[in-house]
Amino acid sequence: MKFIKEIGIFLTTGLLLVALFNYLLMPLYINDQNTVFTPNLKGLDIDEAKSITKSEGVEIVIADTIFTNDINPNIVLEQFPVAGKEVKPGREIKLKITHLNKKVLVPDLLGKTLRASEIELNQLGIEIDSVYYSFNPNYPKGIISWQSPTVLDSIRKGFGMRLEVSRGLALNDFVAVPNLIGLFYSEGLEKIENSNLKEGSIKFVDYKKSVPNIILNQNPKEGTKVSQNSRINLIISK
Repeated sequence: MKFIKEIGIFLTTGLLLVALFNYLLMPLYINDQNTVFTPNLKGLDIDEAKSITKSEGVEIVIADTIFTNDINPNIVLEQFPVAGKEVKPGREIKLKITHLNKKVLVPDLLGKTLRASEIELNQLGIEIDSVYYSFNPNYPKGIISWQSPTVLDSIRKGFGMRLEVSRGLALNDFVAVPNLIGLFYSEGLEKIENSNLKEGSIKFVDYKKSVPNIILNQNPKEGTKVSQNSRINLIISK
C-alpha cells in the first residue's frame, strides 16, 4: 500500500510540474522571446521613423498634428509608447508630428488704422512683424500707408507683416485746397480741418436760390497748392 501511495504522490507531483511548465513557465518563455523595445523616434522625419519601425517589427500611426512654422514639417514631436518600452511585435506607436500652417490671403489694410489692422490680422492668424512711421501726404496721420506682403498675396499663418503708418504731412509739404462749394458750412469746416488748413474770413449773403448755410464760393479755389495751415475764405448763404 505504501508503494502505491508513493506512486500516486509521484504521479500527482509530475502532473503538477507538467501543468506548471505548460501553463506558466512556457508562456513566460514564449512571451519573453517575442517582445521588442520601442525605438526613439522623436526628432526624426516621418519617413525615417517608418524605416526604423519597419525593421523593429512595430508600426506607426499619426495620432495628432501640430501646425507650426518654427519646425520643418513631418517631424516627430512625441510618441506613445515612449522609447525603450517593451511591447509585442506589431504594436502600434502613436505619433504627434509637425505640419506647416495653412496659407491665407493678405487683407487690404491701406487706409485703416493700426489698431483696426491688428484686430483683422489677429483674426486671420497673421502677426505684425514690424511697424514703420513716415510722413505721407496721401494718408492722414495714424493711417496705414504701406504694407508688405501686398493685398491678396498668400502668407502662412503665424508669419509676420510689415506695416507703415503715416505721420501725415511734413511741415514743408503743400496741400491742395479741396472743393467746398455746395457743402453745408459745418461740412466745409470739417473738410478744411482734415486738409490741414484753417478757416479764414466768413461772409454771409442773401441768395434765394439756395438754402441757408451753403458754401457759395471759396478763396483760394479748389486745387490751389498752399502751405499747411493756410486760411480758406468762404462766402455762405444766409
